[in-house]
Order: sequence, then structure tokens, then C-alpha cells
Amino acid sequence: MDDNVEDCPVCLITFDDTLRRPRTLPCGHTHCTPCINELEEEQEVITCPTCRTSHALPETGQFPISYITEAFIKKMRGLASVPLKAGKELTALAPVTQPAPRPTAGLSRKTQSLLQDQEAKILAAIRSCQEEQRQLADYLTTLGGWGGRQQRLEDELQTLMDQSKGAREVISREESRVEGRKEKVRQREEALHAALETLLTPATRQEAYEVIENADQLLVEVEEEEEEEREAVIPDVHVVTTVARMANSSRAVLQAATSAATQTAMEAAVTTPAAAMDSTLLAPFAAAAERLAPPLKAEELLRLTQRARGLVKAGLILAVQDVEGQTRHARISLQHGRLHLHSLQAPPPPPHALILQMGEVMPASPPCEAFLDLAWPGSAARRVVFQPLH
Repeated sequence: MDDNVEDCPVCLITFDDTLRRPRTLPCGHTHCTPCINELEEEQEVITCPTCRTSHALPETGQFPISYITEAFIKKMRGLASVPLKAGKELTALAPVTQPAPRPTAGLSRKTQSLLQDQEAKILAAIRSCQEEQRQLADYLTTLGGWGGRQQRLEDELQTLMDQSKGAREVISREESRVEGRKEKVRQREEALHAALETLLTPATRQEAYEVIENADQLLVEVEEEEEEEREAVIPDVHVVTTVARMANSSRAVLQAATSAATQTAMEAAVTTPAAAMDSTLLAPFAAAAERLAPPLKAEELLRLTQRARGLVKAGLILAVQDVEGQTRHARISLQHGRLHLHSLQAPPPPPHALILQMGEVMPASPPCEAFLDLAWPGSAARRVVFQPLH
């Protein structure tokens, strides 16, 4: 394991102050945010990958950021450049430290000062390039993780398609068998109707005896056929078992696909500025999650679990209320670690949104804060906060 304190001990990627911020567990070990988010949760408890100590998830859904580690890394970067590592070898860059000494004979102080200023600007530009390369390398690592996840989903869906094809073949054979049996039963019924009509036609004793004998023979044949058919059970146990197993497998794969797609959308929402986020890209994921994933409860939102925090940041949770017979919705956002409930809007909520009732998310009494965001043309927006009366 790399002993470099600037790198996460799990993925060995350098910490930063955006996507891979260092977070400290109660046991004292520090890991990057994506590695902690990927830890498996069992009853809201995770295990430290370094010492295997179990920790309960905080109410905020995230462990605290290690500001000491961030400050130390920034100080180290001020003294020397940090080697770039992001899963792939990057082009080696010469470390940038301090301006190299140069001969000063024959140069005036003003000229030396201009050279030093220009060298400092170039060094700053080099450090900026290195920082940008590091961020791009981190993003490439994230994209690689998303691509691998989608490949696994594609493999699972292909396996599901192969199994579905086999199940369809079993169902098709069963349909042919049932259709053949149905035809035999129809022909048997027609023969019985014909025999019934012959019982009404005899005019002499001899004809009556012949009709009765033919009817007895027909009944014997019917009974033998029915005995054979009772051995071929309808419905077939193998067919029923195959269809049920296929339905369970399909449901499990679709739930896994929806969960992974929703997680990708949440990660994209966290790493992408809100102004640049296109909500239409998240709509298919959220719509599938609403159908298959467990419904979000108001308790999860108020406790700001990790799932609720990601959905709020993606703008996928709305509160609805009936106002004079018309349903209106309010957007819910997260600002400075606190939930903000915005004003009601008349248009119906988008179909992909996760809906909660206003009474579930609106506290009945303080502590809460009421505010209005006001703006006039040509002036900056101002927030007016209403203080409760005592």
C-alpha cells in the first residue's frame, strides 16, 4: 500500500477539493468520498476498509471532511508539484518547484525583475496545467467506472435475454401441446353429439341394439382417452416453474439495472454544476426508479440519508399540496446542509419526479425558517427571512 498521505489508501488516487475530498471515519482512517460512498451498507453500518471497524452512518449521510488533510495537501503543493496518479500512467512532467537560479551579470535589476515575473507566471501556468490534468485523470477514472458498470449491466441483460428466449421456447411447446389436446377434446365432443343423435333414429329393435352397442363402444374409447390425458397434467409443472423463475430473474435484473442507472445519475448530479445539469437526462432513470425502487419516505428526506441527499441534489424530489382543488408542487433543495422548501407552482409536477405530500415534509412548528427570495429588474436577489413571534 502506498504510504503517500496525499493519496486515498483504497483507490490510490490523489485527494482533491472537489470529487475526491478526504473524509475521516471515527476510527481515524481517511479515505476519499467515492470510496466511502461505495462501501456496502448493512442496516446503516459500514466497515472501514483499513482496520475493518464498523461505524454507524451519521444522520447527515456523510462522514466529516478532513480539513487538516486538505490543508496539508495544499501546503505540500505550494512547495512542490504532486505526482499525477489516476489508475493509468500519465505523461511524466518535470517537477515544478522554485525558479532556477540564473546568471545576473550584465542585467539590470528591472530586467531581472521582469524575467522573474515572467518565470513565475509560466510556473503558475505549468502548475495549472498539472492540476487540470489531474482533474481530467480523475474524471477519466470516474468514466471508466461508469463504463464498467454499464458493461456488467449489458452482460446481465444479455443473459436475461438468452434465458427469456429459452422460456419462450418452452411456452411455445406447451402451447402446441395444449392446442393439440384441445382439438382432440373437440373431436370427441362432436362424436358424442353424433352418437346422441343416433339414439333418436332407430325404428326397430335390431337398429336400437346396434345404436346402443356403438354408443357403448364410443364411451369406452372416450374413457380410455380421458385416462391417457389425465396422465399428461395440465398445467405442466416444469412450464410453470420455468416461467416463475424467469419472472423472478427478470425482476431482479431490472431492479439492479435501475439502481445502477439511478446511482450514475446521482453521481453525475453531484459532480456537475446545477446550472449545467439537463434534467431530461435523468428522467428515464428516475421514472424507472419510481416503478421498481422502494419508495422514498419522508423520514429519509428529513434525516438526509445518502440516497435522499443525492435525489435532492439532482432536483428529483417534490412536495405536492392540493390548493382549492388544484394540485401544486414545490421544489426541495439543499443549501448549506439544510433543506429548503420553495414556493408552490401551478403546473403539474414532471412525471419522473419523486412525490411527497406537503404535510409529510413541512414541520408543524419551529424549528423552521420561512423566507422569501425577492428580486427586481436591475438588482440582485435578496432573501427576506421571517422571524417567528413569541
